[in-house]
Amino acid sequence: MELDQWKEIWKEEGESPSNDARKLKLLLEKKSKSPVAKMKRNLKIELWLIIISYGAMIMFYFIAFKGQLSEVSWFMLFIGLLFVAYYQRKNKLLSEMECLSCQVKSNLQKQTTTLEKYIRFYLIAGTALAPVSLLFFAWLFNVKRRTNTNYNILYPSPDNPLWKVALAWVVLTVIITILFYFMNKWYVRKLYGKHVEKLKEVLNEMEGD
Repeated sequence: MELDQWKEIWKEEGESPSNDARKLKLLLEKKSKSPVAKMKRNLKIELWLIIISYGAMIMFYFIAFKGQLSEVSWFMLFIGLLFVAYYQRKNKLLSEMECLSCQVKSNLQKQTTTLEKYIRFYLIAGTALAPVSLLFFAWLFNVKRRTNTNYNILYPSPDNPLWKVALAWVVLTVIITILFYFMNKWYVRKLYGKHVEKLKEVLNEMEGD
């Protein structure tokens, strides 16, 4: 039913641009059907989760341990700000995809391609966060806040030479990054990827008619 509506609007595009754009806009804004509307809702949910969870942890590490782990707060604040910047750009794009007034096909196709690039970047950047975080904590606990222990392979000591410690961190990083990649891939597809695929499917079928 949804595809038939889109096709009808597409075919009539040249006859009445303003009316068709208005009908397509209403279709895109249907919360129960529109892939764009679903992605916008998912993006807003992500933003609030980041604000609440990161905000709580940032405050905790600023206050706890007498401020000795404030570097963790600054690190998380930096990551959070990067996500907010990403959110603003992606939300702007999704909003533009809901505000179509002319050249429906060319605009929507171009914006869908740009959206795919954003999602691909999100997958790569999200996966890269795992090794970057481990590298940060390796620096924090081995250099900045060094802990003296002879029993933990993640810390250098007379019983744990530096090469063993480095190898342990490398192995740990590789394992966690691989696991995080597959988890992140599933997560990104669930929130955005499957909706983009649906949008592309509709566009391709409409283009073929």
